[in-house]
Amino acid sequence: MSAVLEIAGLVKTYQTLFGKPRVALDHLDMEVHQGQIHGFLGPNGSGKSTTLKTLLGLLRADSGHMRILGQPVPRALPQVVSRVGAIVEAPAFFGNFTGHKTLLLLARAGGVPKQRVDVVLDQVGLANRAEDLVKTYSLGMKQRLAVASALLKDPELLILDEPSNGLDPAGIREMRDLLREQADRGATVVISSHILAEIQQICDSVTIISRGRRVAAGPVSEVLAANDRGTYRVRVDDLRRAAQILADAGAQITVSGDQIVVHDLADPAWISRALGLHDLWVRELAPVAQLEDAFLTLTGGGPRRGQFRPVDNSEWPHPSHDAPPLHDAPAFHDGPQRSTEITGQIIENGRQA
Repeated sequence: MSAVLEIAGLVKTYQTLFGKPRVALDHLDMEVHQGQIHGFLGPNGSGKSTTLKTLLGLLRADSGHMRILGQPVPRALPQVVSRVGAIVEAPAFFGNFTGHKTLLLLARAGGVPKQRVDVVLDQVGLANRAEDLVKTYSLGMKQRLAVASALLKDPELLILDEPSNGLDPAGIREMRDLLREQADRGATVVISSHILAEIQQICDSVTIISRGRRVAAGPVSEVLAANDRGTYRVRVDDLRRAAQILADAGAQITVSGDQIVVHDLADPAWISRALGLHDLWVRELAPVAQLEDAFLTLTGGGPRRGQFRPVDNSEWPHPSHDAPPLHDAPAFHDGPQRSTEITGQIIENGRQA
């Protein structure tokens, strides 16, 4: 399976107000293969948006190596941008334009047939509101409009930053189905999101970053297995009695609805034995693998009593540099930033770049 997106040894440093450098990306590696729906995850301030902006030519990296659809970027970005659809950060559109006119202008700027406008409006569920002014749209509708703009070119690579932002539960399911349809037709989808349950449900693979470095990558099932915390779901006929038996035996449990969740358990057979000794028999015993747990473990972002996690990661211990990058990372000398050459093709903060 060929790689559609490759990043190796990517470094980006910002200068703070007082001249102190802040490392946003610290030799970041990432790889996404054709036809995948890939989740790109990390805490606030971990470098996700910086990565996407750098990949799309909206920021200049200090060093590293990037390829999209086999072509080095940003040098070859003008050659591949017509095959890429992207939204980065919150969408913002002209409020006095209709949704249809907004997409029509973007289509003209990008050399896209105007027939695609009606197609994507229908895909995102805005066909019946296409002639309404954007300023009358809800947050979720504006997000649908942003996704529609990314779909205009029928792209081979679709990069979406928080595509479900503002959507209701039905809208989230519709978005999930839409993205799966894109993958089924052969497109590759990269999603940056904080809705971890949705990522676990829809994505084939993930990359998790923290403090600008990759801390985990691979198929979702493998990332979950590597960070299994021994959590199991138990269903029995007498829930209250079973919970008391397990608690008395020293298990860490929580009762949720019609089930008991047992935590930090090395051998799930212990549950069956403990309950069987009291003539209680298990109706269901299944592992509970949550991407949220793996994410918090890998990024060190778990809650601490009486404290808020600092968003500015500069206050945290800096990660070691023992792990080498995936590939040799040559210095990044691809010439001046090319964002002016791709007008109408990429949206940054909802604006044409």
